[in-house]
Amino acid sequence: MSDVVSTRLDEKEIEELNQISKKERIDRSSLIRKFLLTQIEEYRLKEVSEKYRKGLASLAEAAVLAKVSIYKMMEYVEREKIQAPPLSNSEMEAELERSKNYSKRKIFNNFILLQRLVMDIGN
Repeated sequence: MSDVVSTRLDEKEIEELNQISKKERIDRSSLIRKFLLTQIEEYRLKEVSEKYRKGLASLAEAAVLAKVSIYKMMEYVEREKIQAPPLSNSEMEAELERSKNYSKRKIFNNFILLQRLVMDIGN
């Protein structure tokens, strides 16, 4: 379900939106929604990248929190030149183990979903 959200814009802003919507060949409402969703995603990336920079979240965890793929998170971190604090050897080993466990859980969950799909198709 979606709600209607309204906002006030100056004539110049409306005209610019109209020009862009013509160029993009989409209606003005869709264009505004597209812009808004892009900025929401950018905001989430900015917020969680700070956790990554402080070492409070791994890159994979940051991607999950930002609701983006790890590749998109990697692109953002690279573009913004954000670096996590250096890890000690023990922290690197713990991170590697956590990543392995995460991958195993993800593979297992995908396997279960695939089994269910196969069972549903068979029925």
